[in-house]
Amino acid sequence: MPDDLGKYLIIAFIVGAVYLAWHAWQIKSASPNWPSVEGEMLVAKARARNETADQQGTPTHEWFTEVRYRYTVNGVSYTGDRLRAFGRNHFDEQHALQELAPFPVGQKVRVYYDPAKPASSVLIPG
Repeated sequence: MPDDLGKYLIIAFIVGAVYLAWHAWQIKSASPNWPSVEGEMLVAKARARNETADQQGTPTHEWFTEVRYRYTVNGVSYTGDRLRAFGRNHFDEQHALQELAPFPVGQKVRVYYDPAKPASSVLIPG
């Protein structure tokens, strides 16, 4: 019985990962045709994959970008956190910061949103 539980957990993990990849692929394919509105950058920073409050400054080989932005569609305010459909990992902080350069905090930005689900958005379509 315990062996079966492990198998079910692995299957559930694989199904979840496949769903997330499929969902990101849907966004990547559709987002170039989405309408856009003006939004405002709230957060734009590069973070080390292993960086938590007690690990800051720990050497790492993997960096990612963290963004948050605000936008309004048909009078409803939303907050987005997706730079693009598929997140990118960077080998160093400099490359992550280069990707964020066009999106400084406080700047007005173009936000592309799913017209069927306006809460789903990206800053870089495709």
